[in-house]
Parts: sequence; C-alpha cells; structure tokens
Amino acid sequence: MHTTLSLEEDLTSQQERFSSWYDSYQEYSGEPTTIQVHEIWQHFGGPEEGGWWFTCGNPIETHCIFSKEQAIKCLINLHQKYSQEEYEDADYDIRLAQDYAEFYPQQRPHYE
Repeated sequence: MHTTLSLEEDLTSQQERFSSWYDSYQEYSGEPTTIQVHEIWQHFGGPEEGGWWFTCGNPIETHCIFSKEQAIKCLINLHQKYSQEEYEDADYDIRLAQDYAEFYPQQRPHYE
C-alpha cells in the first residue's frame, strides 16, 4: 500500500528539517545571514589512485536572512523552486552561510 503525505504534513516535516539545519549551523558556525544557491557538478581531478573527482559550484543566487523564521520560509521556497521540472537537468546546492555565493573551489584542488 502506498501512502502520501498531505501538503500540511510535508510542510511540517520541511519546517522541522530546516529548523534543525539552522540550529546546527548556528551551533557550529554562528548566526547565518544568507542562503546561497549554487549549481553544482563533478569535475575530474586526475588519474591518481584510479581517478578522483571534486565538486564545483557556480553561484546562482544569494538571499539575505534576518531571522530563523525567515530562513525556514526561504529554504522551503528555494527547495520547491529547484525541485520543479525546469531545473531537473542540473544539481543545486542550497546552504546557509554568512556571505554571498561565489564560485567554488576558488583554487583547483590537487591530489595528495
């Protein structure tokens, strides 16, 4: 038997998840002030040890946040936006931060 969550239950679980994200970020990194969105992809790093890859991120947008409640609403809206069919051909990283979204990595990593 297949059951689906009602819209209200789904919204509640998203609020709880993003509230937990916010609390964890705040505990380990301080108060978040922005939400960054990056389009991400894997880039080949080199043939060492059978080949290795690293993640690159292209900045798409940055949202300033001023409260936990605003952050949760913004995270819900962004996750809904980037889950739509028109964005399915790419992967996105949506994260809490304290600065504007920038391309990453700033320098190409090297194998050690």
